[in-house]
Amino acid sequence: IKATIPIGYTQSVREKYQYERILFSPEFLREGRALYDNLYPSRIVVGVPGKNPELMKDAKAFASLLSQGAKKEEIPTLFTGLEEAESIKLFANTYLALRVSFFNELDTYAEQKNLNTKEIVEGVCLDPRIGMHYNNPSFGYGGYCLPKDTKQLLANYEGLPERLIRAIVDSNMTRKEYVAQEIFARATSNHRADGMPTVGVFRLAMKSGSDNFRQSSIHDVMQKLSNMGANIMIYEPTVKGDSFNGYAVEHDLERFKKASDLVVANRFGKELDDVMEKVYSRDIFGR
Repeated sequence: IKATIPIGYTQSVREKYQYERILFSPEFLREGRALYDNLYPSRIVVGVPGKNPELMKDAKAFASLLSQGAKKEEIPTLFTGLEEAESIKLFANTYLALRVSFFNELDTYAEQKNLNTKEIVEGVCLDPRIGMHYNNPSFGYGGYCLPKDTKQLLANYEGLPERLIRAIVDSNMTRKEYVAQEIFARATSNHRADGMPTVGVFRLAMKSGSDNFRQSSIHDVMQKLSNMGANIMIYEPTVKGDSFNGYAVEHDLERFKKASDLVVANRFGKELDDVMEKVYSRDIFGR
């Protein structure tokens, strides 16, 4: 099994089918970098039940196939128990979600206190134990993996003492609530006519270099804005129709910018340089 799954799933499949030779190998693929991460993997992990030498031979054969398919040499390779391998993926993604949430809450503080987020982040990240990576504020973590993996890990904690994992999940929802309220207030301030303001959403993808917007944090932000009464207009070239999930889609960028009281960009684009005065983005580094 090469995937991301709940802890204990592989063993349940082995028991269901009464078949021993079912192993698990977590995948470690970043959004928009899947091919690169297959060719230059950060590590290879294969879960093997017990100390069964025959199954270990299978595990090493599978790890060898992954290694042969990569361009990177000397890939760190780890053989663990089944549930340990399942746990590695969920805990790794939950840590990444924690890091996203940390810098988002730092940004919330700085924005509310009228401080320079970038200067604070750069100063914090110069500590080599923290590092200058994965630190760009956003509207919240989203995409294929982090939302489901954090919730899955939280579910696996049922009956066990924990505070941090739940706080990560809650923090992401709090961030989206905060962002939606800030957007609505600024859009209303910019709106000079009667009625509710129009919020233009520039691109739906959760980060630069990706065309995937499934479970992007902007979806929840749009829903919250719609509940507040705002009119939502989307500019997303990959959407071919005139509407998306009930929201209007504008295919002409200039008309989109002109019609929007506020343009919202989870990740900034140079196409917005001429309307910077009405762009709301927490993309501090613009990578």
